[in-house]
Amino acid sequence: MEEPTTSRDETLSQIQKQLEAAREEAATNHDKYLRALAESENMRKRLQRLCEDRIWQEKQRLLGQFLEVADQLEQALKHAGADDPLAAGLRITERALQTILAEEGVQPIESLGAPFDPKRHEAVETTEDQSREPNEVTREYRKGYMLGDRLLRPARVEVNRAS
Repeated sequence: MEEPTTSRDETLSQIQKQLEAAREEAATNHDKYLRALAESENMRKRLQRLCEDRIWQEKQRLLGQFLEVADQLEQALKHAGADDPLAAGLRITERALQTILAEEGVQPIESLGAPFDPKRHEAVETTEDQSREPNEVTREYRKGYMLGDRLLRPARVEVNRAS
């Protein structure tokens, strides 16, 4: 009668070992699943960031080309006569272009009289004027623009040096 108990104990021991092995395998597989899920989520986020960066770069490139056209229109209007019918057409075109840029979220940077900000301005010249504050922008050579909270193009400016 001893033998059935021993074989039952051995069988029970084998089943417990198999159960423990199955639990370890399940834990390993669950860990692999969680790691794969995290990797998949990280890849999705990385691809989303890459897409957003690419969209920003292309939008920046295209809007930069429009800004060059806006600069040329502004220069043409500076040299056009007030009564010139061509100047009237240029003004209409410039307003239309500025409207399109504004609808896309492009906003000009107000530079004149503002403190120099290297994140928004590109200093191309300095001057010394005692009547102005040090590091004050005294002249704007080219308008700068923001697109939302990002710099689209820095303003090229003249800055007053500290005496």
